[in-house]
Amino acid sequence: MTTDPHPVWGKRLSDAPDGLALAFTSGRDVAGLPMADELLLPYDIWTNLAHVRMLQRCGILTEAERRELCRGLAGLEADVRAGRFRLDPGKEDVHINIEHHLTHTCGLASGKKIHTGRSRNDQAGTDIKLYLRDQLLQLADRAAGLIGRVLAKAPAELDAVMPGFTHYQPAMITTAAHWLTAWSQALLRDLERLCQDLEMLNRSPLGAAAAFGTSWGIDREYAAGLLGFDAPEENTLDCISARGEHEARAVAALSFLMNHLATMAQDMILLSMPYYGMLAIPDRFVTGSSIMPQKRNPDFAELIRGRAALCHGLLVALLGVQKGSMSGYNRDFQLSKYAAMDAFRECGDAPLLLGDVVMGMSFRHAEMRAKAVQGFMNSADVADLLARRHGLSFRDCYDLLSLAVKHCDAEGELTRAGMERAIAESGIPLRLTDEEVRLFNTPEALLAEKRHTGAPSRPAVEAMIASQTERLNALSAPIEALQARVLAARRACLADD
Repeated sequence: MTTDPHPVWGKRLSDAPDGLALAFTSGRDVAGLPMADELLLPYDIWTNLAHVRMLQRCGILTEAERRELCRGLAGLEADVRAGRFRLDPGKEDVHINIEHHLTHTCGLASGKKIHTGRSRNDQAGTDIKLYLRDQLLQLADRAAGLIGRVLAKAPAELDAVMPGFTHYQPAMITTAAHWLTAWSQALLRDLERLCQDLEMLNRSPLGAAAAFGTSWGIDREYAAGLLGFDAPEENTLDCISARGEHEARAVAALSFLMNHLATMAQDMILLSMPYYGMLAIPDRFVTGSSIMPQKRNPDFAELIRGRAALCHGLLVALLGVQKGSMSGYNRDFQLSKYAAMDAFRECGDAPLLLGDVVMGMSFRHAEMRAKAVQGFMNSADVADLLARRHGLSFRDCYDLLSLAVKHCDAEGELTRAGMERAIAESGIPLRLTDEEVRLFNTPEALLAEKRHTGAPSRPAVEAMIASQTERLNALSAPIEALQARVLAARRACLADD
C-alpha cells in the first residue's frame, strides 16, 4: 500500500508536506507527552555519577563502592537509551526510582549510601539546571542557524526594491535585504541573551542538601566540575529557594525569541498573500483545506504566533509560582518543571522550521518593484531630497509634497505638472531640474541616497551583513565551547575507569 503524500488536501500542492512542518502543525493533536521525570532520567543518572565520584574522592565511599555504583548507573544509562527502563509511578519520582534500581534491581548494598550528603531538593535542582542548560544550548544553536540562513539569503536581495510598511500601510521604499537584516539583527539580540542566560545558569546547586548544607566533608567544587558547571552556587539556602527562577529566566529568553519569530511569521503571512503577492513559500511548508481545493495556508506561521502567546502564559505562571515563597524548598516549585518543559516542547522547533522556510522561500521581484512605485511611498524621500538640495526646511517640503500627492492622485505617481502646481500654490521659491524629476519615481536612485549606518542602500546593507556575520561568529564561539565542555564532562563521568 502506498501512502498519499497529500493527506487531506488532494492534488493542489506539488510537494509532499515537510516532516518537521507537519509535526509542528499537528502538535499534541496526535502526539503523546512523556512523563516529566522521564525527561530528567539522563540528567539524574549524570548527577548520581558525579555525586558518587565526589563521595569516593572525599573518602565517604570506597573505591570498590564507587566502581560498582558507577557500573550500575552506566548500565542504567544503556537501558534508558535502549528503552528497557521505565519509571515506576509508585516510587514517586526519578530519584527514588534510580536509588531503588541500584539497591534492589542491581542488588548493590552501596546503593543505600548514594544519598549521603544530599537531598532530593538539591538533586532535583541540579537535574533541572542540566535540562535547562541543554535546552538553552540547543535553542542557541538553532537560533544561530536561523540567523546564518537569513544572512545567507540577504546578498541576493540587495537590489530587490520593495515597499516598507507602518501601521500595516505602505510607508516608504526599502529592499528585501534590508528587511532580512532586520530579522537577523533582532535574532542576534536573542542569541546574546541566551549566552548571558547560560553563563548565569551554569552554577551547581548540588551539595546544598535540603537547603542548609551537610556535616559530611563533601567537595562541591569537584562535583560541579564533573557536571560541566563553572562553580557551585554558593549559599545553600538560596540554591534551593531559586527553583523556578532559572526556569522563568530560560522561558523569558524563549519568549523574546518567539516574539521575533512571530514577527517573521506575520511578515511571511502578509507578504505571501495573493493580495500582496511579494513572497512565495514552497508547497511543502503550507497546507490545504479539507473543503476548499484552492487553498495554500501558512499554518506553520500562524502556529508560531500562537505558540508565542502560549510561551508568554507559561512565563507568567513561572513568575507566579515563585512569588512570595518563604526561603527554602516549597512543593509549589514542582510545577515550575512542567511549565518550562511545556514551553520548550511547544516552541523549541520553531527556529529550526523557520530556517528551512527562509532557505526555500523566494521574493517576487517584479511584483515588489511594481508595488514600490505605487501609493506615493517616495514622498518622504522626495521631501528630504528637495530640502537637502535647495536649502529648504523639511517642514516646508513636507507641506509641498502633501499638496503634490493630492494633485497627482489620479496619475498614481508624482508628475512634473503636479509638483509645479504644488510649488506655485505653496509659494516656495523652487525650480525643479530634469534630473530631480527623474529621481522622484526611481526607487533605486532614492535608496542610493541613504548612505548612513543601517540604511537600505546596497553599501549600507552589505556593511550590515558583514557586521552581523562577525557578531554571529563571536556569539557562536562560547556556545560551541560550552557544548564541547558539557559533552566531555558527561563522557568522563560515564567512563569505566
